[in-house]
Amino acid sequence: MSFEPVEYTAMLLGATGNVGGHILKLLVQSPLCTKVVVVTRRHVAELANPRVQQVVVNMDTLEAELAPHAKGVDIALAAFGVGKGSAKMADEEVRKIEITYPTAFASAAKAGGARVLAMMSSVGADSQSSNKYLRNMGDKEKQSEALEVDFLGLYRPAVILGNSNTPSALGLVMPLLHWAMPSRYHSIHKNDLARAMVAQSEQAFLALAQGKGPAAPAVKTLEYKEMEPFFVAGDDGK
Repeated sequence: MSFEPVEYTAMLLGATGNVGGHILKLLVQSPLCTKVVVVTRRHVAELANPRVQQVVVNMDTLEAELAPHAKGVDIALAAFGVGKGSAKMADEEVRKIEITYPTAFASAAKAGGARVLAMMSSVGADSQSSNKYLRNMGDKEKQSEALEVDFLGLYRPAVILGNSNTPSALGLVMPLLHWAMPSRYHSIHKNDLARAMVAQSEQAFLALAQGKGPAAPAVKTLEYKEMEPFFVAGDDGK
């Protein structure tokens, strides 16, 4: 199904991260995206761009501080978290970063009028899991679903390559093992993940804007196979 182009405003949490940084690049390059509201803890000179509006917030009061800046936003993307390298952090602090802050961001976006939400999660996310990290991801997904935005995309990568927290050797080893594992556990380059989040969000918004989207709030879970159609050869940092 093809859609007529419709301009939109985006809001992004996690622009200084590995995946979020590429999401911002793609949004700035998109001819449909007129403005990106970037939520940060501090002003970042490297993010300066005519299309970018930085909003510096205290993360513990994120929702209230972000509310006036979220008005009129169409698409919200959250690529924010501490990841699996959180073993040395207190559980309460990890849950703030992985769950509280992203869902506060999403709630402010919904209140501001956002119709599409893209939330980065993880393969295996399950609020009933015995694994702490996967349980946190499951809780984040449940809280995101409770907001009932018109379209919620839950993006579940396995190992993210090109990530500063991922050993570069895995970029060579993981693809060699793909044949022996279910596709949901295939490694994904951060740029491919970012592109999937942006492209799927644009498609969903265009459908909704033209009255071709779902009549009720829709949730789409995207694992490797569902994200693969959005990959672009050569856009993997090689």
